[in-house]
Amino acid sequence: MSKLPVPPLKIAIQGVRASFHDVAARRFFKEVVIEPVECSSFSLLCQRLKNKEADFALMAIENTIAGSILPNYSLLESFGFKILGEVYLRIEMCLLALPGQAISDIRLVQSHPMAILQCEKFLSGLSNIKMVEASDTAESALEIKAKCLKNHAAIASRLAGETYGLELLAENIETDRSNYTRFLVLSRAEDYQKPTGSNKASIRFEAEHMPGSLVKALDVFHQHAVNMTKIQSIPIIGKPYQYGFHVDLEWRENDNYLKALQEIKALTLNLIHFGDYPSAEKPTL
Repeated sequence: MSKLPVPPLKIAIQGVRASFHDVAARRFFKEVVIEPVECSSFSLLCQRLKNKEADFALMAIENTIAGSILPNYSLLESFGFKILGEVYLRIEMCLLALPGQAISDIRLVQSHPMAILQCEKFLSGLSNIKMVEASDTAESALEIKAKCLKNHAAIASRLAGETYGLELLAENIETDRSNYTRFLVLSRAEDYQKPTGSNKASIRFEAEHMPGSLVKALDVFHQHAVNMTKIQSIPIIGKPYQYGFHVDLEWRENDNYLKALQEIKALTLNLIHFGDYPSAEKPTL
């Protein structure tokens, strides 16, 4: 990783303290003290990083179950941030409630709608339970603690239970245990320093609106032994049915990557380079 500001580092996260973004931030910046900057939306997260209210930001970009978070690709384009790194986090869901409560006491379960959906099998086994959607998993836990809501439970991380003094009623309640989210670590462009050990990059470009242009561009990576680990199309605002392409690249030989990047510039339009960074260890699904 490149040289960091003096800790504690202010890290913008989506959600409140002990959200899964917070868990991911602690994992990435495990060697330094961090201070979460809580953001109610991804747009606000980007604004706070841009306005220097945070040193860095953690932003979810894709999930093994829900897929790509398309609006976040658009935010990357709009704000022009650089990527310093990535982290994969297994999303382990827990059922949390006030101390002294049992599962049989629970009448209402609240959490982010995606968390509720991902725990559907477990929840279907509970009787007389009302499901309530909320904006954030950890915020659901915080609300139960702050309002002393008996007979209520939240689906959130184990860290949320520890942070807000809730009791763990059940853990690993997610239906699919291979539920991972990939987070990007973002820096302002003017503060970006290429991390040591970089072997991955994220770029965005447009292909000419003519037959074979995209295939010709992508073949450059094959010719130079650069692996495309992901390709995602994003609609271009103001150009109906035309798309920009976000591509993640990995390489073993840096010279091959640099040659491929130079050639792709000549074959595409409006190329954006979001930075080089070390690839994180991918989960075994």
